[in-house]
Amino acid sequence: MRPAQALSWYRRMSVVYGLGAWTLLGSLIFMSQKKSKPPGDKVEQKDASRNELSEPPKGFYVETIVTYREDFVPVTARIINYLKSWTSGPGPKS
Repeated sequence: MRPAQALSWYRRMSVVYGLGAWTLLGSLIFMSQKKSKPPGDKVEQKDASRNELSEPPKGFYVETIVTYREDFVPVTARIINYLKSWTSGPGPKS
């Protein structure tokens, strides 16, 4: 490889590396700011005045609401089924 070709290859790879690094940094900043915002309309908020307690609860209080969907397939199972279809394993059931 001639020095001119090596220099042009080095510059191209530097641009690709820099673009990837700035993209990663930007996505991390975006995701951290997205997580810090309140969920808004997606989750139904409880009315605090309706559920007032005479005494505050002792310790921590956590309420979890679980919503089940009918015929839900987890993402990991979808990926595994897709990979198995390429490796001659049993594919996804139709």
